Amino acid sequence: MIFLNTVFLGSGGFSRDLLDELLRSGFEISAVFTRPDHPAGRGLHRRPTPVKAFAKLRGLRVFQPDGPRDPLFTASLGEVKPELMLVADYGYLLPARILGYTAKGCLNVHPSLLPRYRGAAPIQRALMRGEAVTGVSLMVMDEGMDTGDVIAVRELAIADSDSALTLRRKLATLGAGLLLETLPPFLAGDIPPVPQDEAMATYADPIRKEDTVIDWTRTAADIHNQVRALSPRPGAYTLLRGKRVKVLRTLPRPDVAAGIPGELLPEGKEGVAVGTGGGALQLLEVQPEGKKAMSAGEFRRGYRPARGEVFLAPGEAGTN
Repeated sequence: MIFLNTVFLGSGGFSRDLLDELLRSGFEISAVFTRPDHPAGRGLHRRPTPVKAFAKLRGLRVFQPDGPRDPLFTASLGEVKPELMLVADYGYLLPARILGYTAKGCLNVHPSLLPRYRGAAPIQRALMRGEAVTGVSLMVMDEGMDTGDVIAVRELAIADSDSALTLRRKLATLGAGLLLETLPPFLAGDIPPVPQDEAMATYADPIRKEDTVIDWTRTAADIHNQVRALSPRPGAYTLLRGKRVKVLRTLPRPDVAAGIPGELLPEGKEGVAVGTGGGALQLLEVQPEGKKAMSAGEFRRGYRPARGEVFLAPGEAGTN
């Protein structure tokens, strides 16, 4: 293990899980930089980032400048005087003066096989597009969006049962292991960074509101990928009886007659499948509006959907 004065820059769930894995492995973090608290929920109360909430629990020193151009950013670095900066899912691009601040550099752990899925939502977009393999990349940061030279990568097979949450945790564990294994030889000059192949670059756009609406005319496989990419949050949703129903876990069922798109197909005593534009989709877990998440069996017993009843998209139901 190499002991350096290291600051960690992160904000979202992936960076929270990565920080947890690094601390569990004995990696020492001098301070954490994260985005400012942000308004959320119906009351728009200001909430900490996942990284801040976790770092406070672990007793770490936390700084929340309003981006790298905030004078507080440089002043805070001046207090800590780090030798190395680790960045993951921070939410800001860093200018050259910050990237060159530390003697050992600024490294990024990115949850994709760069140059594929650069950008804001690499885990969700890989699931949404039905990828069979993803991974993590350790990169020397530059001023671009995930465009720096790559030090090392490690691949991971995506299980059909993976959601954004389970895959995020797997990639954080993988990323921490890759960093711990690669950092000593990199700092010793034994691993030269390799430029990314721009011709192979793809981008993972942020998740938009329209990405969360289920279109039942798509195939069962496509909807299954959408559901697991957005589970548990923000969740893919549909409408039943004018109320939202988040669909959290599903299973394509090629053995079940599909019905019309959106048609609920009660099966046996517990099961509920739904017709799509290509095959049927079994519901495993849902969350009706105002309720806790529940199994398909609980949903069926509580809502008693009749055969022929259909899930609707917002436009079809006359709502927005």
